[in-house]
Amino acid sequence: MASDPSSYSRPPVTGYPQSQHQNGYPPPPATVYPPPYYYHNQPQPFYPNPRTTLLRRMVAAILVATVLFFTIFFICWLVLRPHRPQFRITSFSLSNFNLSHPQRLTADWNARFQVYNPNKKLKISYDQIVCSLLYRTEILSQTRVPPLYQDTKNLSFFDASFSALDTYVDDWVVKGINEDRSQRQAVSFNLRLAADVGFKVGSFRARRRYLRVLCDGVTVAISSGSTASANFTGASRECKVYA
Repeated sequence: MASDPSSYSRPPVTGYPQSQHQNGYPPPPATVYPPPYYYHNQPQPFYPNPRTTLLRRMVAAILVATVLFFTIFFICWLVLRPHRPQFRITSFSLSNFNLSHPQRLTADWNARFQVYNPNKKLKISYDQIVCSLLYRTEILSQTRVPPLYQDTKNLSFFDASFSALDTYVDDWVVKGINEDRSQRQAVSFNLRLAADVGFKVGSFRARRRYLRVLCDGVTVAISSGSTASANFTGASRECKVYA
């Protein structure tokens, strides 16, 4: 008798259908990961360096302070309009002149200076005034002048007296003076003035400066046979002023 295929028991089913999960729910969606290069191409967050930030702020502060300083300085300059004082030699004389060998000089000089303060708001004080008398580059005599104070738009005068008594001088000085006396009947001297100068407006005092005054080619008429006195030739001479 033939057996009925339906009578055979079927083997148990293992696993789950593809469309269902246990308890009848579908399987969770699959997790998709981006390719490796995706992370390399993403922009990374930027965190500034604290030292760099501090340095930039310091540089910016210095630039701002510098601009403010020069702005204030320029405004003050426009308001005050500072000008250097003006110097002139109005008279110059030589007396008791005697140049003997070996290289000895005796003489007295007197110079009168005119000083004008052209500033409208700045007052000027001159301290430690030192005057020098030279023949070309050789210093023959030096003297000091009392301090001087000038108000605005003020014109002042002061004298400087020089003296040499049997003073030793270089040989080229003797030859040069003798040649000037024999050829031109005149001798030219140079005057130098140095002072510590202060400017003041109201109660404000500006930084003090070192003032230099150069008066070159101050000539006196003196012949080869004259040993007494000689006077300044020409009109008053303007001096160069450096501060």
